Amino acid sequence: MAAPIETLLLRVRCLSLASTRRLLVRCNNVRNSTVNCRQKPVHPALLSPHVQTLCTTATRWSEKDREEPTKTTEQKQEETTEGEAQEEDTGSVDEDIARIQKWMEMYNSCLPGYGQEFDGIPYSQLPVIHVFANWNNTHATCTDSTGKILAQTTCGKEGFKNAKKGTSVAAEVTGQSIATKALDLGITNVRLVLRGIGPGRQPIVKGVQMGGLNIVSITDDTRFSATGPRPRKARRI
Repeated sequence: MAAPIETLLLRVRCLSLASTRRLLVRCNNVRNSTVNCRQKPVHPALLSPHVQTLCTTATRWSEKDREEPTKTTEQKQEETTEGEAQEEDTGSVDEDIARIQKWMEMYNSCLPGYGQEFDGIPYSQLPVIHVFANWNNTHATCTDSTGKILAQTTCGKEGFKNAKKGTSVAAEVTGQSIATKALDLGITNVRLVLRGIGPGRQPIVKGVQMGGLNIVSITDDTRFSATGPRPRKARRI
């Protein structure tokens, strides 16, 4: 019984490229030869026509047929990549905008006057007076809802010098001055944001009220360290 073609294919090993080509050419010429495993093969073309499948041939294309497929495939690849990139960009931008709007709504909903209007102006669009009260001076700055500075003043600008800048009287005068400047700009309702623990912290609120402004809300934005100050090094004796 003749050996299967798989076993015969396994016997052909360690052949160079040139010898393999010669073997394939001979196999193509001799197709109907019988295989006898008991006899020693005399002719190398003892393999069946199935060996033809191992031969790699290059198809000859005309110049038109060769150029058109490459152009169409390149164009298709470029179009697909551009479309995917545009879809990804638009999708990512839309997702980012929706996420930002969601977080802004959640943040605004936590504010004390969310949903309320004062003289037709929503709470989130009211001007803000930022107060920084330290131990030596008191600063007051009036801004719009976006943070643009409209007016500002300090105890030093109001004529107080040296240690008098840190007094409560100086802070009260500063509050009246910033309120007057805000009224000149047509502002009547404001939000007040305090920062610092200086002596002018409370007097400046009184000065803003005396100046004629309506304080809608007061927010404490004083910064503090969660871990506290670093202790001093141990004394060396």
